[in-house]
Amino acid sequence: MEGKKDNGFFKENFGPETLDIFKTAAGVVYITIYGMTMAVLSGMFQDLLDKQHFKEFNFFPCDTRVKKAIKTLDKYGRNFAPVKKVFRRFASVGAAIYIDLCTPDFAAVKITEDTVTVEHNPKAKFIRSKAQRTISAPVLKALPKYFELLNRYIPFKTEEDFVLFVSWLLGCMNTDGGYPVLFLVGEQGSAKSTTCRLIKDLLDASGVLLRNMPKTEKELMIAACNDFILCFDNCSKISDMQSDNLCKLATGTAFTTRRLYSTAAEVQLVSKNPCVINGISCLPTRQDLLDRSIIVALDFIAPEKRKTDKELMASWEYDRPFIFGALCQAVSTALKNYDSVSERDLPRMADFAKWVIAAEENLPWEKGQFMKTMRNLRSKIVEEALEADPVAMAVLKLMENRATWSGSATVLLDDLEACIDQDRKKYPGFPKIANHLSRELERISAFLREKGIQVERRHSGQRFINITRTLAEDVEEPFQNGDIAEQMQSVQATIPSGYLPAGPAYVPEEANGEEDSEIEENEVSDY
Repeated sequence: MEGKKDNGFFKENFGPETLDIFKTAAGVVYITIYGMTMAVLSGMFQDLLDKQHFKEFNFFPCDTRVKKAIKTLDKYGRNFAPVKKVFRRFASVGAAIYIDLCTPDFAAVKITEDTVTVEHNPKAKFIRSKAQRTISAPVLKALPKYFELLNRYIPFKTEEDFVLFVSWLLGCMNTDGGYPVLFLVGEQGSAKSTTCRLIKDLLDASGVLLRNMPKTEKELMIAACNDFILCFDNCSKISDMQSDNLCKLATGTAFTTRRLYSTAAEVQLVSKNPCVINGISCLPTRQDLLDRSIIVALDFIAPEKRKTDKELMASWEYDRPFIFGALCQAVSTALKNYDSVSERDLPRMADFAKWVIAAEENLPWEKGQFMKTMRNLRSKIVEEALEADPVAMAVLKLMENRATWSGSATVLLDDLEACIDQDRKKYPGFPKIANHLSRELERISAFLREKGIQVERRHSGQRFINITRTLAEDVEEPFQNGDIAEQMQSVQATIPSGYLPAGPAYVPEEANGEEDSEIEENEVSDY
């Protein structure tokens, strides 16, 4: 039975006026006590009250008394507490970025434009979920060359894939702007799932390393409110609804639902998270998600180069602080240079691109390499997206031999149908009615514009569509079959004598590689 001596325990130790109580913009009341920040209306805070009472009196208080204390604190917070932000894992306070190490002593990495340090009880209000785990501190004086350690564990297919991967990791540490969705693609045995595990261990250690792709927005938001980096494993297809949800989460979104045991009250889930999706051939098909994606290809690991998990993680535990430290130093450089970046031709996720450009002097490649790589990626994305879209391919075919087309959506639908294989079963996504075609054109117009096709919808008494080839003067007419021999003679006449051996057509591998390289160089956004 409880004694009288504990009657004033909650009032003396948990009085609203003496505690660090605040609320978020959404009206959720939080408290920071003993270094921990937690929601007042949470099981975590109730457990804390039970624990402290037991330590004081050697028995647990009755639930009625605990609930009364919690209700008092919540009422006080909603009416009188100041508004502050809460963060999970990464925070921006003033001119500094903090990274919560989730240690029992509440240590955090503090990064400014001049220093990288570790401090206890930081200014940032970090909240922790039961899924989060401790990450070890970085090497504070790390060098850019330590990024190369990633090649020991991740089989990047090309140097560009390495550049994109490091850039994406750096983007995860920028609390402003958005987070591009990272797609890891490769055949079986290319360490896609292992790479996801290493990403989590590097920046956001968690008890839940790999997840299944949520089917609904509610499921996705619940996951986003419990982890910072979400890794979805072995995805084979992304539905239109999942694509839309990922787009919203990449740039920040809110989900509202009815509060339990109430008629009209709402609960708001607000989040913005980096996401990783791995799969053998899982690529986004909708243009809005492609615009917000980074695609990294991984190579097959030969059997003789494979290691056991024990061997891999033993080596990783030694190298990880050096890689983490190199990232922290790059963030410091980005904070110093961000406002002076003058790049104008930025991609869709402009904040992400500007952040990486600002850090380039402390990254393991030459300045300008990131934007060149992004342009190459953009060119590949546009090509693959248009090739996968039957409407886009039909429009390109329609405009092959003309500079303009104008007419109604109904007439355009008939003309486009004439440009595709008449077996409609091959094109299950091809529009069947005019208004569906108009919506599809709106969706693909940005990518068509990059191929020199401008699509405009106008209203002048009657709705009609204008399609214009903006680069018509630079496009040659396609060869006719009867002219092939003549054209080949013309091409051969421009080749210096003796350059090609007699016999079948032959292109030296070195020349072919240089030509491909030259072509690629030219082608080429709160808790």
